[in-house]
Amino acid sequence: MTKLCINCKHILYSEVLPDDREFARCGYDRPISLVTGRLRGIPDLPYCSTERLPSSRCKPAGENWVAADDVMTAEEEELMRGMPHV
Repeated sequence: MTKLCINCKHILYSEVLPDDREFARCGYDRPISLVTGRLRGIPDLPYCSTERLPSSRCKPAGENWVAADDVMTAEEEELMRGMPHV
């Protein structure tokens, strides 16, 4: 299974270009601001594309990737194919 950022629970879409997934940010490590006590703003987070570089935290293999709640695993998809349609 390919671990695409668009299927990861950590993806945060750009506030300026929400429909362009190439500008999505990675919320894997979204620290709290020591100034406001709120989560760090989306523009302050690294781009998903940067996090998938060989020298970054997630790497091309998607080491920090976690399936989003609405994404089925390969096993779940296979089970759905085998179920009778009602």
